[in-house]
Amino acid sequence: MIVYTVKFSKKKAVAILIAMAIVIAAIILAVPKEGESAPTSAAVRVQTADDCLAYIESLGYTAESTPLEQKEVTIPETFDSVYTEYNRLQLECGFDLTDYKGKAATLYTYAVTNYPDEPEVRCDLLVRKDQVIGGNLYTTAIDGFMHGLRPIDG
Repeated sequence: MIVYTVKFSKKKAVAILIAMAIVIAAIILAVPKEGESAPTSAAVRVQTADDCLAYIESLGYTAESTPLEQKEVTIPETFDSVYTEYNRLQLECGFDLTDYKGKAATLYTYAVTNYPDEPEVRCDLLVRKDQVIGGNLYTTAIDGFMHGLRPIDG
């Protein structure tokens, strides 16, 4: 049997307590507080269309309960200029589609009913393996807009 002894001083005890306090503070700061806006990174997990709707609502949008469309899509192996620009939009919101090149995903499209001053707004969510990997909001108007998934007041 081998026995090790360690001399334990007050300095070591204080250093250990400070290190533990830093770790606890980091954990507390990492946990979102009630009322904070929803995460827009790929950490968002969804398993059903209802989960998708709940995520959209967590961003402050109201959407119709049933998706207008739900279909399988494939992220292109090679991004053309359009997909490169679309991924730039995703990067601004904490998503990155480059890891999903050539992979299948489910595209959910919802009608948004409370977008300010815009009557025909849609929300697309790209989901792969129960995880939101991207998405956007856009208007169906000819002179419309498209932006990434961000809170309604953001």
